[in-house]
Amino acid sequence: MSPPATDARVSVVQTVPEFGAVESNRRATVAAIEAHTDSDLVVLPELATSGYVFESHEEVDAVAEPVDGPTAAAWAAAAAETDTWVVGGFPERDGDATYNSSLIVSPGGVEGVYRKVQLWNDEKRWFDPGSQVPTFETPFGVLGVQICNDLWFPELTVTQARAGVDVVAVPTNWVPEPETRPAGWTMGVHQAVANANSNRVFVACADRAGTERGVRFEGQSVVVDPDGIPIAGPLPDAGSHAVTGECDLRRAREKALTERDHVLADRRPSVYDAE
Repeated sequence: MSPPATDARVSVVQTVPEFGAVESNRRATVAAIEAHTDSDLVVLPELATSGYVFESHEEVDAVAEPVDGPTAAAWAAAAAETDTWVVGGFPERDGDATYNSSLIVSPGGVEGVYRKVQLWNDEKRWFDPGSQVPTFETPFGVLGVQICNDLWFPELTVTQARAGVDVVAVPTNWVPEPETRPAGWTMGVHQAVANANSNRVFVACADRAGTERGVRFEGQSVVVDPDGIPIAGPLPDAGSHAVTGECDLRRAREKALTERDHVLADRRPSVYDAE
């Protein structure tokens, strides 16, 4: 077996999807993938093909598709053409269940799916929660996936770090912060910084932008290093953009902070009342 790669080019793509316009939204994501022929990984936003602000189960049903549906085929073709891995959000239909999911696609095809574990607010009306935290072996290292609100639950990132994940890809749809917070304060970026730093992993967040049914999305897509430092982005809070971070994966594989401090070995779950 070849030794693991020590570097990766990770791109986060910020799009402005139109609600319900699946075909045009899909074309925009394919164009974004095809524009990153020098990237190892391209991360697209949460529900990038459908939009986010649903008002009925009928609207969800109209845009949901299976793991082997047309979005998977389109992204797999683009991944094969560019020799790039892709993580992107879509509404998944699986029998009678519907999930807020992300496809994980390699140049060889669909590698799997991640279903959002921590649903937010009205998502609980439309989607079933996921129950698994898979990891994916790639040529550039071990990949983990979260979706938006998952970042607010640090146990997920701890679980991924313990599984050897180097890069956590986060398709997301961040919404504005309360007016009581300082101008320019985006809690999603801060959550990415905290999770990356406390677990010594790279975190790559691809957010959407634009306003949909009165809801404005935050943009500010970002790639954060294991020190909790943004190395690419944050992008502007409006418009379609992309940025690429150069990731030295050796940094994610070194969990010792000093000769006496280790971010994983020093955990004491019995004290935290962790299940």
